[in-house]
Amino acid sequence: MQQNRKPNYTKHKLTLLLTIIAITTGCATNNRHKKIALKIIKNNNAILKEIKKERSRDSIKPLIKKSPKLANAEKRLMMAINAVIESNETVKTEFKTKHRKEVLNERRER
Repeated sequence: MQQNRKPNYTKHKLTLLLTIIAITTGCATNNRHKKIALKIIKNNNAILKEIKKERSRDSIKPLIKKSPKLANAEKRLMMAINAVIESNETVKTEFKTKHRKEVLNERRER
C-alpha cells in the first residue's frame, strides 16, 4: 500500500513544481513593468519641471536674493532638481533601448 502512495505523492509534487515554474517564468515579462516605470518617470519629470518654473517666478526671486543663505539653498535645490531630471532621462532611455537578447526573446515568443 505504501509503495503506491509514494509514486503518487512524487507525481503530485513534480506536477506542482512544474506548474509553479511555468507560471512564474511565463509571467516574467518586463513590458508592463517598463511601461509603469516610464509613466512614473514622465510624471516625476513633469512635477519637477513645474517646480523649477514656479521657483523661477519674478515674485520669488527678490525674496531669495535678500539672503545669501537662501540664494545658496536655492542654487543647491536647482542643481538637485536638474540632476534628478537628468537621471530620469537616462533611466528612460535605458528602458526604451532594447538589448539584443530582449529582441531575440520577443521574436521567439511570437
